[in-house]
Amino acid sequence: MAQPEGIEAISTEQFNRVMRTNLYGMFWLSKMAVAHIPAGGSIINTTSVQAYKPSTHLLDYAMTKGAIVTFAQGLAQMLAPRGIRVNSVAPGPVWTPLIPATMPDTVEFGGQSPLGRPAQPVEMAPAYVFLASHEAGFITAEIVNATGGRPLP
Repeated sequence: MAQPEGIEAISTEQFNRVMRTNLYGMFWLSKMAVAHIPAGGSIINTTSVQAYKPSTHLLDYAMTKGAIVTFAQGLAQMLAPRGIRVNSVAPGPVWTPLIPATMPDTVEFGGQSPLGRPAQPVEMAPAYVFLASHEAGFITAEIVNATGGRPLP
């Protein structure tokens, strides 16, 4: 799938698809799950380095990832009195099956990270496991940056 060349090239269909995929599902799933999460439980969602350092060709995607940061931090404040923690993981480049389908062959994916490569999905898993664990019981409203060394706020 070719990436748009400017805001003018982002169609309403594409914009709606990205918003529904990245925000609507997360919102509705969180809303329904809260009734079933006991004190000590947690919600963990996924944002991205794009929330802080947006690539111009990913404007709509980056916009949703910024919204996820705000959602996680706001929902954490809302659910803290119930003992439910909310955090997010912000990966940098991660090699997933979607990558070859969405990028031209000429792009060296992940080479711009300080580690010089993209992450593998298995390298992201420990961040989620930690945030779900009792050891992270005092951690809420946080964004865990997993960017291969690219500093984020």
